[in-house]
Amino acid sequence: MHRDRGAIWDEDAACIWRGGLLTLTAIPPMKSFVIAFLAAVLLSACSSVSVKNFQRGGGGGGMARPKQVYVVPFDTGGATIRIAGTKTAAESDAFKQNLATVLADYTVKNVSKHVAPAVKIASAAAAPATGWLVTGRFIRVNTGSRGLRVFVGLGAGGTKMETAVEVIDLAGNRHRPILQFTTTGGSNAMPGLLSSTGPGSAAFSMMTQANTGVTDDAARTSRMITGALSEYFVERGWIAQGQVFKTKKPGDYQLIHGM
Repeated sequence: MHRDRGAIWDEDAACIWRGGLLTLTAIPPMKSFVIAFLAAVLLSACSSVSVKNFQRGGGGGGMARPKQVYVVPFDTGGATIRIAGTKTAAESDAFKQNLATVLADYTVKNVSKHVAPAVKIASAAAAPATGWLVTGRFIRVNTGSRGLRVFVGLGAGGTKMETAVEVIDLAGNRHRPILQFTTTGGSNAMPGLLSSTGPGSAAFSMMTQANTGVTDDAARTSRMITGALSEYFVERGWIAQGQVFKTKKPGDYQLIHGM
């Protein structure tokens, strides 16, 4: 996080604000349009997912750096899942399966990029004798209302995603995770069409709000999972402090959008 004359820039969330307010008043029309575009892009990324309840379990000093990480699609069975609109049982099942697949795919991509080579496997039973296993379950998912996000915004119709994550050293005790934590977060407080202050701001707010949803939450959740593994790698001395991909903890930043 950087500070510059009252401005705060949060690198992970791509948020910028001054004194809790972001305003386009008293700005020439063309500049207002450009700034509205940039604000919409930046604030659309301010949907936040954070890590909490972090616990370290098994894994002694002799534990080796994993050469491979295996990711299992998270279980949706016991989750509280609210899907906007009327869904048949088949549509609901397809949504849950797709959601688990999307999160697993994002996690594989981010872990491979920032921590260690990763692949997706169908189940924990399919994991080999060595490496690490990332598994877990969805606790709560709410798709929110795209209509409310587009027209009202400021949190109305927001999405929500919570997961419980376990990381297991396959060469050790498979019943005692080396890491356990939960992730929680959802869509942003960006204004919608009715709460925007000008045509430029309204147009771009509506565009970005229309394109946000639980897929974005899954992407952010995967980054927090990756961050938890990366920070543990730093603790073990497997990667340098400067290479860490950090997690976000609750309260790390607060965005107040005052347009």
